[in-house]
Amino acid sequence: MTFSLSPRLRAAASLVRGGGIVADIGTDHGYLPVTLVQEGRVTGAIASDLRPGPLENARAAVNACGLADKVELRLSDGLAAYRKGDADEYVFAGMGGTLIARLVTESVLTRDPSLHFVFQPQSRAEELREALYRNGFVIGRELAVREGNRYYVAFDAVWTGQNLPFTAVDCHLGKLPRTPEARAFAARQYNRLKKKYDAAPAGEEKDRLGSVLTALAAFSEGESEP
Repeated sequence: MTFSLSPRLRAAASLVRGGGIVADIGTDHGYLPVTLVQEGRVTGAIASDLRPGPLENARAAVNACGLADKVELRLSDGLAAYRKGDADEYVFAGMGGTLIARLVTESVLTRDPSLHFVFQPQSRAEELREALYRNGFVIGRELAVREGNRYYVAFDAVWTGQNLPFTAVDCHLGKLPRTPEARAFAARQYNRLKKKYDAAPAGEEKDRLGSVLTALAAFSEGESEP
């Protein structure tokens, strides 16, 4: 049996480095780790979730594919049940950016330059990027995808311990290539932030939002990269 990944999960899967053990944090139905194992991208996987219900759904998917020896099921609140050496890379998909930021930055496990992280936030990608920048992570590849009427971003990162300079525009646009999907994502971010800008009193925060809006407008209206 095989499962069809949604566009946003396929985007996250495409960023997985592979070749080792991948941990899917907040696995829900377990389709991502199962697919990565089936495709031979990883040698094994850990599918974990905070709640027993989703974990049982993942167990059903794992058993249906005959992968009980390759995919471990683990009940865990974020990274709480993980220890050094459990996995080579970690995927955080389908959660809000604020939650992902907390799970990643509050764990000492993530301060390891040998680990690879893949993120697909459902919302507040800018908050996640800012938290990563402030805590010594370097963001690598980024991409945007459309799923139904919504647009999502996915990106990977490693921890170096270096706090490199960044701007508010970096947090909102990251390293997205100017594809049609990324331009549409930026346009929707513009509409969301414009409301905050209009309601903000004059001052430093309004100026910051103004610079971000200018960058988002330029990005969304420019030519797509080949």
